[in-house]
Amino acid sequence: MTIYIICQPCLSVKNRSRPDIIAIILEAANGGITKTKLLTRANLTSGQLRQYLEVLVNKKLLSELSDDYQRHVAYRATEKGMRYLAIYSSLKSIAVFPQEED
Repeated sequence: MTIYIICQPCLSVKNRSRPDIIAIILEAANGGITKTKLLTRANLTSGQLRQYLEVLVNKKLLSELSDDYQRHVAYRATEKGMRYLAIYSSLKSIAVFPQEED
């Protein structure tokens, strides 16, 4: 006989959409942030973060900051990135419905 134990907090894990993840990255990078700290804040794998950073830098929502030898790289949200955050926040406040409790 097999017994399965399902922890309650695991059931409430919500999948995040791409716009949600982009907003988390931009919000974290508002004042400048290193890649390591961004990994923790966004709760992404390094491969996932690399893909998001590539898109956000190419779309000019993030700027890449580095020292003279490019050994230390940080990211900062651009004006365009901040506009994205403002629009995202206003749309989310209109479109998101409160979750029902069980």
